[in-house]
Amino acid sequence: MTNFEWGSKLNVLPYGMLYLMSALLLGTAVIYQPVIAIGVVFLIILLGVSISRPDLISYFVLLTTAISINFLYDGSLFGVEILSLYKLGILMLLVPCILVNGLRFRLSYPLWAMVILVCITFGFSIWLPQMSSSIAIKAFIGLSLPFVFLLINWKKEVAERHIRMICLLPVVSVLAGVLLQLVHLHSLLDVEFTGAVRIQGANIPAHLAMLAFMGVAIPFIEIKRNPQRARFFYIMLALNFFILVGTGTRGPILALSLMVLYYFYDIFRQYVKGKTKYLIPLVCSIVLIFAAVYTQLDNLEKRSFQRSTDTGVDLSGRAEAWEYFLNKVADSPWSGRGLGAVTVANDGTLYKGFVVPHNEYIRFYFDGGYIGSILLLLSLLAVFILVYKALAPPVKPFYLLFIAAFLIYSFSDNTLSTVQSIIPFCWYLNCLYRSSQPTDSPQKEVIR
Repeated sequence: MTNFEWGSKLNVLPYGMLYLMSALLLGTAVIYQPVIAIGVVFLIILLGVSISRPDLISYFVLLTTAISINFLYDGSLFGVEILSLYKLGILMLLVPCILVNGLRFRLSYPLWAMVILVCITFGFSIWLPQMSSSIAIKAFIGLSLPFVFLLINWKKEVAERHIRMICLLPVVSVLAGVLLQLVHLHSLLDVEFTGAVRIQGANIPAHLAMLAFMGVAIPFIEIKRNPQRARFFYIMLALNFFILVGTGTRGPILALSLMVLYYFYDIFRQYVKGKTKYLIPLVCSIVLIFAAVYTQLDNLEKRSFQRSTDTGVDLSGRAEAWEYFLNKVADSPWSGRGLGAVTVANDGTLYKGFVVPHNEYIRFYFDGGYIGSILLLLSLLAVFILVYKALAPPVKPFYLLFIAAFLIYSFSDNTLSTVQSIIPFCWYLNCLYRSSQPTDSPQKEVIR
């Protein structure tokens, strides 16, 4: 008994001192830097929850993608830009999830492609004068991180919850935008110089459109894959479609056209076969589309035809930006200008909003040339094929059209390099693959 008591006291002493020192540091910080102190306390709580309830923290991490933190807080912390800190923070919070669930490397091809891209950068690319090693490393980390979400071996029931949460992200963003509007921190709506009014939630319109794109495309797949949850996914489909059209972003709407047409074909085919229950979603879908087009037609016309351009349709400066970036990389077509070089290529000739060309094919061609961009595209196609093989036959056409829509969308926006697009996209592919497995993954595929 005596030894136990003395051992307990000796063990308690260092922890007591640690708690005391932590309390003193936090108390001092509250006086001099209250915002940082609150942030530290919040981070400690999150780390505690992530260790004790790793699955619970994964829901929180996924929900944070509904907010464009870099547009709500324009600046840096401790000399590091806020978006980089955010990416580092979510990775730290997910470490316990990785330790508990393990990693499955069957979908790791894009990560290896990024490793080769950074090797091309330092070995063969012709750098711009503004380019540096730190830019390349930072771009490598930032672009590779979302592909880590392809690897986490979630439990099947957790993966199913994640899928439903991804569908909820646009609604969460709009609700968060309402709250931010009430406290005068961020406007729920964005009014352009053309007069178009666009909903942006807790993002900018383009980022909310990325969330809504996922929120519209995924229900098409899940209604076919999980008919027992069809009511939830039909509701999400309707809400997210209105949000998508309300953002006034044309790229994702056009990209989804083939998927929508196939949905009508499939549902009409079921109705013709005598399944009269499909008449209700068929009629409701038609009414929904006409209502959305009617309410947003004026906005879409203002954004597309307010300014006269050489292309006939106003592409918001994309045509000029694409030409500019292609000319900049003309001297190094095979190996590009180096990973991250595109972010420093705009010398002021273009509008400052074109930090990147708003075309992922040109972006990765600029950074990695023909070799790097084709390699990355092939690695993504390998992932798409693996997921496709795991799906049931009725689901496969909708999945293929979802991938086609994403690839089409990538022609007009930063789908592979924006948090609100690539993280939900990779997260969904992993969860879809995991949920479609007949049993738990074999241990030989999982590293803990």
